[in-house]
Amino acid sequence: MEVLLPPAGRGRGVLVVHPWWGLNQTIRDYGAAVAQQGFAVGLPDLFEGAVVTEPAAAEALVGAHWQQAVGKLGVALAELGAHPAVTSPSLGAIGFSFGGFQLLRLIGPETPALRALVVYYAAHVGNFKTGHTKVLAHFAESDAFDGPEEQRDMAEALAAAKAGVVITHSGTKHWFAEADRPEYDRTAADLAFGETVAFLNAHL
Repeated sequence: MEVLLPPAGRGRGVLVVHPWWGLNQTIRDYGAAVAQQGFAVGLPDLFEGAVVTEPAAAEALVGAHWQQAVGKLGVALAELGAHPAVTSPSLGAIGFSFGGFQLLRLIGPETPALRALVVYYAAHVGNFKTGHTKVLAHFAESDAFDGPEEQRDMAEALAAAKAGVVITHSGTKHWFAEADRPEYDRTAADLAFGETVAFLNAHL
């Protein structure tokens, strides 16, 4: 796993986990931007180097790697926590769609170090009641994958566990935070990034 260092050379650890397109340049750039905010950023590759741009190819990658994804993320989290540049045992993570969904599945008693999780357009009613992982979920207003019902269910589950919040970004579509996609919305993406950094700073 590649680790991007902050300007100071050391910092709190945060995983940035790619969507179903793979670990592409957009996610690398996002990770670099997070590192510039003072975090040591781990970039796990769940697809072993494969990167695609079309949904059909992405679906095939998801199918091929689904069973191993959570286990790989558990290993990546432990590896990041042990990295000499990481200054705190409390770790964070950011995941986009597929990556976010797998990170939500990772929440549990086995991952007490995961203290702050940000997901982009990924809905899953996870093991929020453990209480040790706080969650910020960014959603698009118009999303064919995670629509109003899925967003409401997740918001209610987070509220019931006092584990986090859901933010729905007005006028956006799925993939709004990924600069290489036609759905990219710079204003919403910049707003979500600022909210993400503030959330990580508050909980790590």
